[in-house]
Formats: sequence, C-alpha cells, structure tokens
Amino acid sequence: MASDYYKPCAELDRCEKLIKKYFETGQYETCFAGHLELAEKGYPLAECQIGYFYLDGLGVEKDVSKALYWTERAAKHGDRDGQYNLAWFYEEGIGAEIDLEKARYWYREAALQNHDLAIEKCKKLGIDSLEKVEKA
Repeated sequence: MASDYYKPCAELDRCEKLIKKYFETGQYETCFAGHLELAEKGYPLAECQIGYFYLDGLGVEKDVSKALYWTERAAKHGDRDGQYNLAWFYEEGIGAEIDLEKARYWYREAALQNHDLAIEKCKKLGIDSLEKVEKA
C-alpha cells in the first residue's frame, strides 16, 4: 500500500499494519475497526478503506450509502483513490444517482494527482485540462 503518494506518518504505519496483520489474513472485522478509528479522526486513506469495506461488506454489513459517505469524505480530504472511487460511484450510480458531471469532476481531480486509472479514464472521456499531469 505504501507509495510515494502517502506521506510517512503514524496513521499510514497503522493502516499498513492493519492490512498486513488483519486484512491479508481475512480478519476483516478487526481490520475494519482499526481503520474506522483512524477514519473518524479524518485520516483520508482510512476513510477510503472504510468506504471499500462497506462497499464489499468486508468485516461489516454491506451498505452502499455508507460506502458513498466514507468515499466522499476521503475524496474531499484529497485522497486520490477516494476521488477515483467516488467518480466511479457517480458514473455507475452506486449509492447515488448517476451524475456524469460529478464523475468527470472527480476523475479529473484524481488524474491531477497522477492516479493512473483516472488519467486513462479522463482520456477515454475526453476530459481536458490535464496538462499539469506528467508521469514521472
């Protein structure tokens, strides 16, 4: 999970430990609980993960409205995966009405942070103004 995108911090270390110790061993409830604690404090990576847990019903009852809520929080807090996921939710009508304008907005926001899938999606959708995006 670690990359150059996420700044080293105690919250990132905790998320990585939760994934390694609990998610990778199928202990989703414990992994969810640990991420929820961080998400409630506003850590964007954890917010994005909580959205994923709710979307797929991992360690918690599946709930697309809560998946949308947590994914939107992550997106608004600047998490590029959250932004990409939120765009997909709006494009597909997951937990919300289909809204292609919102989808385009969030794909672009993620692309501006060099999210590879968002960049490709923007190209397919003809979304302009990505000149700031350069692949390293």
